[in-house]
Amino acid sequence: MGLSSLPSTFIQLGCDFLFVCFNSGSSWNSCDFETSLCKVLPEFNLQPGWIRRNGRSGMGPPYSDHNGNESAYFLSLSSEMQSSSAALRTSVFLPTDEEHICQVFSCTFFVLNCFGTLMVGLQKHSEDTVTNIWQVSGELRDQWNVNTITINSTEKYEVSKLRLWLEANYNALYEKAHLNSTTCHCSSKNCHFHFHYSMADSSDLKAVLLVNQVRRNVFVSKGFWYWLSQDSQLSVFKRTALNGSLEKLHDISGLAEMNWTKVTIPVESVAEELPFQIILRGTTLAANATVAIDDISITEECVVVNRSLPGVSQETAVCDFERESCGWIETVNGDEFDWVRSSSNALPSAFQKQAPPQDHTYNKPEGHFMFILKTSNSISQIARLRSPKFRQTGTNCTLSFWYYNYGESVGAAELQLLVEGLKQPTVLWRTYYSEGNQWLKAVIQLGRLPYRFQFSLEKISLGFYEGVSAIDDIAFENCALPPPALSCEGPNRFWCRDTKACIDSLLVCDLVDDCGDGSDEDSCDPDLQCDFENGLCSWEQDVEDDFDWIRIRGPTPTVNTGPLKDHTTGTARGHYLYLESSEPRQFLDKAVLLSPLFNPAGNGTCVFRFHYHMFGKQVYKLSVFQRTVSNTKGWLLWYKFGNQENRWIRQALFIRSSKPFQILVKGTVGDGFTGDIGLDDVSFLGCTLYNGNLPTVSTTTSGTSAPATLPMNSCTEKEFVCRASGHCIQMIQKCDFRPDCSDKSDESACAMEVCDFEEKDLCGWHQPALEEMSENYSTLTTKTFKWQLGRGANLYPEQEEHCPLTDHTTCTEEGWYLFADSSNGEFGHTADIATPVISLTGPRCKIIFWNHMNGSTIGSLEVLSKSSNKTSKLWTQSGSQGPQWNRAEVFLGIRSDFQVIFRAKRGVSYMGDVAVDDITFEDCSPLLISDKPCTSEEFMCANKYCIPKNNLCDFVNDCEDNSDESPSICSTSIGRCNFEFDLCGWKQDENDDFDWHLRTSSTTKLGTGPATDHTLQEPSGHYIFIKSSFFQLPGQKARISSPVLSRKNKNCEIIFYYHMYGAHIGSLLIYQRTTLRHEKLLLNLTGNQGNFWQRKALTLSGDGDEDFQVVFEGMAGGGPNDGIALDDLTFSRQCLPSQEFSPAEPTKPPPIGSCSHGHRQCQNGKCYRPEQSCDFEDNCGDNTDESECGTSCTFESGRCGWQNSPADSFNWVLGVSSPQSLRPPKDHTLGNRTGHFLYLEATAISLINEKAHVKSSIWKESSGTCVMSFWYFKSSKAMGHIQVLIKTADGIVKIWSESGAHGDEWNEVKLHLGKLRNFEIIFEGIRTRDLGGGAAIDDIEFHNCTTVGENPRECPALTDFVCGNKNCIESQFICDYKPDCEDLSDEADCSYYTSIPGSCNFETPDQEWTAACGLTQDTTDDFDWNISNSAVTGQADPHTDHTPGKGQSFLYVNSSAQKEGNRARITTSKFFPASTGVCRVRFWFWMFASRQTGLLKVYTVEEHGMEILMWSSSRNEENKWMYGSAVLSSNSRFRVAFEAEVGWSQPTEFALDDISFTPECIDGGAAGPQPPACHSGEFPCAYVRQCLSLAARCDGLEDCRDGSDEMNCPLEMPTATSPGSCKDTEFLCPSQGCVLSLLQCDGVPDCRLSEDEAGCPIKDCSNGSLLCASTNQCIPFSQRCDGIADCIDSSLDESGCSGT
Repeated sequence: MGLSSLPSTFIQLGCDFLFVCFNSGSSWNSCDFETSLCKVLPEFNLQPGWIRRNGRSGMGPPYSDHNGNESAYFLSLSSEMQSSSAALRTSVFLPTDEEHICQVFSCTFFVLNCFGTLMVGLQKHSEDTVTNIWQVSGELRDQWNVNTITINSTEKYEVSKLRLWLEANYNALYEKAHLNSTTCHCSSKNCHFHFHYSMADSSDLKAVLLVNQVRRNVFVSKGFWYWLSQDSQLSVFKRTALNGSLEKLHDISGLAEMNWTKVTIPVESVAEELPFQIILRGTTLAANATVAIDDISITEECVVVNRSLPGVSQETAVCDFERESCGWIETVNGDEFDWVRSSSNALPSAFQKQAPPQDHTYNKPEGHFMFILKTSNSISQIARLRSPKFRQTGTNCTLSFWYYNYGESVGAAELQLLVEGLKQPTVLWRTYYSEGNQWLKAVIQLGRLPYRFQFSLEKISLGFYEGVSAIDDIAFENCALPPPALSCEGPNRFWCRDTKACIDSLLVCDLVDDCGDGSDEDSCDPDLQCDFENGLCSWEQDVEDDFDWIRIRGPTPTVNTGPLKDHTTGTARGHYLYLESSEPRQFLDKAVLLSPLFNPAGNGTCVFRFHYHMFGKQVYKLSVFQRTVSNTKGWLLWYKFGNQENRWIRQALFIRSSKPFQILVKGTVGDGFTGDIGLDDVSFLGCTLYNGNLPTVSTTTSGTSAPATLPMNSCTEKEFVCRASGHCIQMIQKCDFRPDCSDKSDESACAMEVCDFEEKDLCGWHQPALEEMSENYSTLTTKTFKWQLGRGANLYPEQEEHCPLTDHTTCTEEGWYLFADSSNGEFGHTADIATPVISLTGPRCKIIFWNHMNGSTIGSLEVLSKSSNKTSKLWTQSGSQGPQWNRAEVFLGIRSDFQVIFRAKRGVSYMGDVAVDDITFEDCSPLLISDKPCTSEEFMCANKYCIPKNNLCDFVNDCEDNSDESPSICSTSIGRCNFEFDLCGWKQDENDDFDWHLRTSSTTKLGTGPATDHTLQEPSGHYIFIKSSFFQLPGQKARISSPVLSRKNKNCEIIFYYHMYGAHIGSLLIYQRTTLRHEKLLLNLTGNQGNFWQRKALTLSGDGDEDFQVVFEGMAGGGPNDGIALDDLTFSRQCLPSQEFSPAEPTKPPPIGSCSHGHRQCQNGKCYRPEQSCDFEDNCGDNTDESECGTSCTFESGRCGWQNSPADSFNWVLGVSSPQSLRPPKDHTLGNRTGHFLYLEATAISLINEKAHVKSSIWKESSGTCVMSFWYFKSSKAMGHIQVLIKTADGIVKIWSESGAHGDEWNEVKLHLGKLRNFEIIFEGIRTRDLGGGAAIDDIEFHNCTTVGENPRECPALTDFVCGNKNCIESQFICDYKPDCEDLSDEADCSYYTSIPGSCNFETPDQEWTAACGLTQDTTDDFDWNISNSAVTGQADPHTDHTPGKGQSFLYVNSSAQKEGNRARITTSKFFPASTGVCRVRFWFWMFASRQTGLLKVYTVEEHGMEILMWSSSRNEENKWMYGSAVLSSNSRFRVAFEAEVGWSQPTEFALDDISFTPECIDGGAAGPQPPACHSGEFPCAYVRQCLSLAARCDGLEDCRDGSDEMNCPLEMPTATSPGSCKDTEFLCPSQGCVLSLLQCDGVPDCRLSEDEAGCPIKDCSNGSLLCASTNQCIPFSQRCDGIADCIDSSLDESGCSGT
């Protein structure tokens, strides 16, 4: 019976040992397992299956040890063990004498639901057999029993060795698991072995004791306690050789009554001085059987020695330093730091702490070794142990030794190979640090060394050495050359010329001198072999892989991985190829090496030999393929996974092929930098080179056969000929899921839209690898892991558990499906099945299919897209999904010339087949654009295709040209976020249990997260994710909340995409939460929702009373690897932001000594304007205005404004060096350990590709010569890399990325920034494989970045306007009725702007305003706009018109007779041409001072009637004209509408003035410069087309109709109001006199000509944001009234808050 048929809890075996060696009752050593495994049973010998536990573990009986203590520990055989037998081995003991007794007491065992035996055996050192000295099964069930075995010696002083071996044997598989330990000396006559045991139903406990060589018969007794149930047995054996048989000493069978019983067993040994072992074997013979042992003890003469039992004899030369140093000598004398031969007890007590307490050979203080003795301290002491010289070695030579390297300051040691005639030593072995208070073994592969050589073991002390360095038991194995032979006959043998050795013929011409005389390497074809000493020979690097093999000599750059030397020479001088697994390599990256081409080889006469090296914890895979077609990877010949130790390994492969072929050697990168793979000495035997090229195979499969002759046609080679008509269509139209030929011949031999496999064919899907192999490898193909058709009716009985019994289409056993048969192939093999090439798909194309993945060892299924040489993973699923068909979707979208591939990966066994059925390509035909106009409910794309308006800005390219996702339309959508850089305006909840995190699918190692993000459909794309783990308990919550939305929302939707897949997934709740914390649940998703991204749109509506947010709440589930992902969140274009209300504050004179309103105070007492901050100019004189901008910084006094991104899961941290970390050993500024720098934080848990950002504030403008320099440090042990990014309104651009070697030192970087505007600088740290850390930056400095004095003056944009003082302003601010230049020159000649239809300041006394302005009242609204001026408006209206000069008129809305929600709308009369992102409308608006005031909106109204909301009022500042600006975009002609929605019935609720459109609106694109309105000798009026003589300027008479000729004129100031007479808190209006400074830049013109508002910063803040003048930045609404002042202008964002 196999283990797979046993119950789930089928084994429990417990053991508790007490070793007592006594003379007159004295205790020597005990093993009760209360703290750990004992010395006699060392932990590193514990074999799989044995565990240390107590009765409270919940693993079944026994529930206490033999003393009844539930918390006491014993040794138990785990139910997870995959074999049927497990053994415990004690140390090896020496025999006893007549006067002393050696006893081992108490072993307890317990076995459930299995047949088993427990035995104690004895093995002699010189023999292979094990003598069973005690055994028990079936008696004293379910109780602890004690048993004692006494070992007696018949003569005094005869030394023998014994070893205890407990073995539990489950007869199910008759296998054994052993626990080996060290050796024990026992010199008394009697040796007793005592233990407790317990056996449940059908268990068999066996114990085996092994003795050393004894010259006389020795009688040994053992004692232990045991517990046996009925149908169980315990046996005792002894064994004297590792590979020998067991000699049974005693049997115990379980009885009906179960209790702890003590047993004593005599052991008789032959008189040979050999070590032996005792073996206890427990056996269960029925279900629910139990075996346990406890308290094993041995008498005091049993002494442990570190000597193994003999195995197969080998030719070995050993030096144990017992008699001499064997020629190993210290060569650096006189520095009192030397290798010395000694023993521990021979040293004076003062020096004993420098040596091991025992040697390795005998584990005794009397044993000898070599160690480093230090008798004085000095700088640079060297201990160099040099070996004797050796002449040569054979091919398989290895060197081994035991070493001791222990102590806090013990330092590193290095073993070098010194070759005669070669100056450079070859490093063979290193230890870097203390490895514990113990002897450890080192094994070194030497291989063939045909020259004289010796070894040097070196250690250097720098004056602070303290520890133990020692070496013992140096051994050379298999180092001799093959012996000479009298004859050498046979076809597979080769007789060496001079040495006369007879070797295998496969060793000939393999680049290794196996003969010792070189004759086996004579007359070899150099084209068939390569040792890489002079390049790649005739091998080539593949160009279609991810990276190349690297030729190198000596060690690879990364420690603890890769070779230290080549295989050819065995020294650091020789070359080899290796695969570098460090950064920038990623998991599963591949490097492929291509052999030359070979002629066909039959009957396996061609042999490929190579030597490989796979050493490192994260080594992944090396594989060899053979191909006969050039554009395929071929079929697998051989592969090797994982760490194969630090050695070169030879491999020979026999090649068969009926066609010319090529060999591919592929190395695959593992998940870490310790995964280097080496390759050397490649050769072919019995092969001949092929002079030609391999054929290529078409990626398109055969389908409907073409007729022999095509119809008459005039088609070109780039066109497809319709088979019936001869009609020509473009080749891109072939295989695009839309028949363009009348006979549909263009869609034959293509991927079928629907395939259910019921026609018993593959629907055009094909397997490229099989097609290549099928012709000559029918046998191999039959056994290959591949896709094939199947059905339930054809299943074998054993297949029914893991293969579908019914198909999905018909739900019957007769229905067909496609499956990958795992009864063929091996673990890790893959099977690909692909579509023919698909020419083109539409924007909403997706694959829907049903999959069946059931079985305990199921592998995985992937869906890939292959285009040219790039293959992208689109979807993946692994592990058992249950015995049912599961639906899956894979989004394809727009793709061209590609194939879809289903890839099945085989699991560890045949128990799990991957099956698919009902594959459908849905909505995959390209868009068909009709001439039918779009409706008012449709958005017209740039290509004139019409899509539903609800699909606008939903992160899906519905238009095919991506115009529905244009940033010019979508960027202002509220809450729009694809999470590619940060969380956008979404905020983590501070009161939840854990956070949502940014993540990419390339970070995923385990779990059920998506294979790609939704935005990019790439593994590198970002989304936010929560995952259940041991950090989060089930039910804990993570919340993320949106920006605040207006309570007036009606037709608003939240659109998002989610991925919730996994058997134990948690829940996702979406709800509205008002500002008063009232919640309204919108959606609750719980459990597995499918392994694909799904779109969801939820309707939101305000209640009219409170603004609200949308909250996504993720709840952790019970599965540690199951998670919830969100991506592409946005609110629809109809959604309205929350509207800020700022009541007017009473005017108060500023306190004495402070700066005036709108100014900030420097630390030195001076004042500066907010717009002077972050402009690279020290306006304060003490750098206050620049110090917190992310400026030049040494980090000695803080961060200088460099701030971490709140979206990151780890940060850049300000700190100093730390010797326990990868940080720099010193900073760059001061060059010491106390200096500060920013370093990348190391965290306990991390994922690949996680990022940390530290960024500056927004810099206003830099000069064209601006340069930023900084110093960075990256540890050679650190992974990941650093980048510098620039973020502007146009996006994020990478301007630098570190690369190359770094050498653990600071490196300087200088970056030319040049002319930039409104930009941030971001330092980005990216993880790859380590836990972070190891990267730092310091001494950031900006050079020549100020624009002051820049000559020639350079503007950031060609379209900028240059003021009279040479300052630059953006073109969007020209002629917007607000002077941005200090000389008002940007508002001087604006008649072209005011003449644009729709532009209007409403100063039209001689004409009706609608006709004059090109505006019309909307006939579909509820009421109209009115024109008025301050003379006819009331108290609650604007105090003045906004238009500068003589302006008096504006539009207003009288809502006193209206109800809430009523609308008044005006629309431009004429259409603007289609444009995107260039046309802008500017206007000034006023709103009634109340929180209940309604909304002002700006729409584009497309030609076909669809309206798109472009702007809505998000702030209401009492008694102020406010500036509005919106970018207008449309793919068709459009008009612009201004709409007021009533919220509060008032005589004047809204007012509108000074509307202006930029010239780009008229031109439909970039606008050229306009000619001046007047001649050079004339003065142009500002806002009307009127020219005056220059003499009319500032003559005291208003000649311009707008009065602009008298604006900004110098006045004759009376003495009281001369410039010098204005107070410090006042501002001089040239046209009026002095006004309070706090009135400057407040948005209200207080000077007659608006001089107090000239040159003020202006920014259009939307979505509820608040303009902070000091930084010219928008404060998100979510940061208003949150108790934190984000705008330091009188804490503007915290003013007007309730409760303040």
